[in-house]
Amino acid sequence: MLTKKSITSTLSTFLCTFFFSCILVSSSSYKYAFIPLALIAMVALYKTMPALKNSNIVMISTAMVAYFLISALSLFIYGGDISQLDMPSRSILGVVILLYVTQYPPKTKWLFWGVAIGTNLAGLVAIYHYFLLGGRALNGVGHMIIQAGGIACSLSLLSIVAFFYAKSINDQALTISAAIGVILGLTTTLLSGVRGAWVPLPFILIALLWVHRKQFSNRSRWVALFSTLICLTFAYPNVKVRIDSFASDLQKYKAENSNSSSGARIEMWKSALYSAKENPIFGQGFDGVKIAKERQIKQGIVAPIALKYNRAHNQFFEELQTKGGIGLAVILSFFGVPLFLFLKKIRTLNMYNDRYYLALAGAVHVTAVIGFSLTQHYLAHHSGIIFFTVGVAIFAGAVFSSNNNSRVHSS
Repeated sequence: MLTKKSITSTLSTFLCTFFFSCILVSSSSYKYAFIPLALIAMVALYKTMPALKNSNIVMISTAMVAYFLISALSLFIYGGDISQLDMPSRSILGVVILLYVTQYPPKTKWLFWGVAIGTNLAGLVAIYHYFLLGGRALNGVGHMIIQAGGIACSLSLLSIVAFFYAKSINDQALTISAAIGVILGLTTTLLSGVRGAWVPLPFILIALLWVHRKQFSNRSRWVALFSTLICLTFAYPNVKVRIDSFASDLQKYKAENSNSSSGARIEMWKSALYSAKENPIFGQGFDGVKIAKERQIKQGIVAPIALKYNRAHNQFFEELQTKGGIGLAVILSFFGVPLFLFLKKIRTLNMYNDRYYLALAGAVHVTAVIGFSLTQHYLAHHSGIIFFTVGVAIFAGAVFSSNNNSRVHSS
């Protein structure tokens, strides 16, 4: 017999699973994955407010709200278009979803099934793009390739967590699906040619494999090695082109030619530091950055190419130049608070507890986005801010919920 509790749990599980399972199916699928969860969370808000009695949820919510408030404060001080609050406002929706998931946590197994399915679907889409349409995967078909490449990388890493979780509960079907997801996810990341997504990938990958090395049998190690070689073989032509392009960019920059992707980024980062030096507390404001760049170009301290781009192509430099030291502190908290709480939770649990893998997934998710943010203003794009805030909300809500009757598996 269906009870009210079972219905709410099933609905939450479906919405959270759906979010991860179809996020990269098309260029707009992340919106369709996000909207149902956001709407249900808003409707249920009057019932989910008790989640704020949880100190961990309060800390994460505060960090999310602060990101919106510092953007609003900067707009109030310097003026500008109200649309500049559009992306930061998604962090408020992230809080609403966080409260909902905390009150009605999803089933762990189905959540990881969503991750595995989403990674597999993204991989199939990428292979279709690359081999049948030609060119880089996820490029020229509506996707913003830098954002999509980052999401694909994150999904592949989350599939590794799903794989370890499946091994811990001896679920062969999920183990196989997650393993295939890892292969397809890594292939997607490489075929997309998004170099910024490659920055955090090896560090997180090595850390995960080292910490959980005892969960690998000799057979699993050989399969993993063989699968990695297959991924690299398929992706090698595309990877080589991107690496050669990066090397060429550096050579041009050394020759005082900044007209390249990497050269432009270096000039934008220099400009951001000069801008922050001029206004260290509140920064230049959204519209003041362009004026500051023009001034720096006249002084000959920044190359003209920096003026071609509105953003700093680095989340931290962007916050620093537009919102100053206060903005930098807020973005560090935005990332740092959930990451700290996830890592703290991991240390208190063993590998036979569902919450361990949920906390691990949360830590991987945050760390990956931090890595992407080093070469891209990741949160300035709809897909980026939604993927990050909703991902944090789902994993944090599931980890810290007092209503989560997670199983503790026997060793």
